[in-house]
Amino acid sequence: MKREDEIILGRIKWLMALRIFLVTSLLGIPLLLQLNYLKNPWSITTFYFLIGSTYFLTLVYALFISRTRYPLFFVSVQLGIDLLFETALIVVTGGIQSPFSFLYVITIVSACIFFHRKGGVLTAAAATFLFGTVVNLQYAHVPPFNSPSLLGEKEVFYMLFLYMITFFTVGSLSGRLSERLHEKEVGFSKLRVFTEDIVESISSGLVTTDLSGKITSFNRSASEMTGFRAEEAVGSIWWELFSWGEIRDRYRDLAITGVPQRFDGEISTKQGERCLLGVTISPLRNEHGGQIGIIGTFQDLTQLKSLEEEMQKKERLATIGEMAAGMAHEIRNPLASLSGSIEVLKGDLNLRDEHLKLMEIAVREADRLNSIITQFLLYAKPLPPRRRRTDLHALLSETVQLLQNHPEYHDRIKVSLLIPSEPQMILIDPDQIRQVFWNLSINAFQAMPEEGVLTISTRRSRPKKGKGAVVSDERIEVLFADTGGGIQKGDLPKIFYPFFTTKSSGSGLGLSIVQRIIEEHAGEIRVESSSKGTTFFITLPLDELTRSERLDIEDSRPERSPAADRPSDLFQSTENRLKSLSV
Repeated sequence: MKREDEIILGRIKWLMALRIFLVTSLLGIPLLLQLNYLKNPWSITTFYFLIGSTYFLTLVYALFISRTRYPLFFVSVQLGIDLLFETALIVVTGGIQSPFSFLYVITIVSACIFFHRKGGVLTAAAATFLFGTVVNLQYAHVPPFNSPSLLGEKEVFYMLFLYMITFFTVGSLSGRLSERLHEKEVGFSKLRVFTEDIVESISSGLVTTDLSGKITSFNRSASEMTGFRAEEAVGSIWWELFSWGEIRDRYRDLAITGVPQRFDGEISTKQGERCLLGVTISPLRNEHGGQIGIIGTFQDLTQLKSLEEEMQKKERLATIGEMAAGMAHEIRNPLASLSGSIEVLKGDLNLRDEHLKLMEIAVREADRLNSIITQFLLYAKPLPPRRRRTDLHALLSETVQLLQNHPEYHDRIKVSLLIPSEPQMILIDPDQIRQVFWNLSINAFQAMPEEGVLTISTRRSRPKKGKGAVVSDERIEVLFADTGGGIQKGDLPKIFYPFFTTKSSGSGLGLSIVQRIIEEHAGEIRVESSSKGTTFFITLPLDELTRSERLDIEDSRPERSPAADRPSDLFQSTENRLKSLSV
């Protein structure tokens, strides 16, 4: 229902209440006092009829008021019935000499409230016609006007003229006042709507409270940041809703100093997500300068904080990359010389078995050290992705086929690939993304040494407002879900740290490299884990060039030769690159 209709229905309710009051007082009192114009039995009967009919019709109005679709027509029917009842009352109480003729004026004013000047003038004309008809019947001695009128012909016409002037004057002036009042109401309504639109449209969260901290308003941005709807927030204590006691302490500081308070803090949204807010609270004052509450504004700093952390991380990685380049040159050359010398000595010297084993251990450890340096370089200074249009689903299928040749795979592990049959084209570096899929799969196998199920699936998604690093509107998610024992809660924040591992073997760089590759593709990787298993979520943006209507566009880079994409060669090269990336 429109707000204007709600206002009209509210006024109709007031009109109904006024009608009951007037009927009860103006008709009930004469019956109690037995006034002279109630000497005839039919006059008393008419009074009772009007009172009963008014009560009955008011009950009917009350039943239909919430169901009516046309409130103005609804009130016009009521006003028309009022005019007829007033005319009947005037007839039985003396006609032109009736003390109830002023009731026409009340109905005319009521019509002006709903229909303004036009309605007032039309109601005045109807009242004049009805009152003139009563006067003419009375002057002609038509029953029930049997006794001669005490007024002469001139007096009758003069009285009729006075009533007509009164009716039209009241209708015109009341209508004009009603129109001006309506214009003011429309102006205030537009101003209120405009103010509400401003409050609802600002990007910052806005909340107002009374002096006790009870929320009185909560704008749209505040709802989007916290997950609480305005209906849920209004009436709640601010710091209790956010589970943030510092707000209460800041209220005390504001009350003591009168200085606006600025502070940051972390809350949990209604959905349980972490949200970092920057909050400013100030006194809310009325037109006289008195404080009537608190106004608070806040911004979601989660993305900004993440960007700051990301920039700091990139700066650290840039420094590490420079160091790594120097370390690779300074360590690899002597390491190669050392490994080569050991190989020569092993062949030239006549060594006993135990000495030969020591030589082999030294060569093997040198190779392992060289592998760690290679991985560290890959993490600290990765190669930029060589993107080309690739079928993501076909890439996953190839990876699953290759996994069946890995020593970590056995018959008690089941790999379930849940992907659509149609291609999903995307601009990626297929070699790097294959590394990601391979590494996550091997980690899943290692998490299920006895038996289990690895489920690989894809789904479309859209980024949440204000969060995420994805630059495209549409995204594709790749899920790797295993049924292993899960990751310890305390280890979850650390699993992407370089050199962090919970295994007896491995460099601890596997997931760090995976994260770097996904970030280089403008994507995200996150993990959820419980005692029932672990799920990795990889999110990649869908470029415009990958949509179905653009599939006929040729790749900007030349395709590999068929020999380069043979599964056996792919398996061999991928396994060589990733055999020690697991964490």
